[in-house]
Amino acid sequence: MKNIIIILAFITLSCSSKNDTPKQASDTLLAKPLVIDSGSIIQEPKDVNTGLIIDRARLRTPEHEKMLSRFSPDEVVIIFHDFRPLRKEGIKQEEIDAFLKKKKITIDELKAILEEGDRLGWSKK
Repeated sequence: MKNIIIILAFITLSCSSKNDTPKQASDTLLAKPLVIDSGSIIQEPKDVNTGLIIDRARLRTPEHEKMLSRFSPDEVVIIFHDFRPLRKEGIKQEEIDAFLKKKKITIDELKAILEEGDRLGWSKK
């Protein structure tokens, strides 16, 4: 009886509706700039020893740094501005794939570049 329950549980779990294909075309970062609410940033107190203030909104995660490390600052700017005309609602996956192939980057690297540009205020220009 236990074996039948285990088999039924295994079949139920393996038949679950799971779509592994990512929905990259509907990713909001690819369609519109990242909005950073400057009013929600809490000013950190000054360091007693140096008097410096660390802006936590400008800190990047190690993963983000690793993705951007293979690009020079000039390449980041070029890729960000080259993708700008494509950055709109309803962008087709084919357009994204063609851009990625042309620039020889991954979707994660593109997202990191777009996020970096948005944080630095490039999308407002």
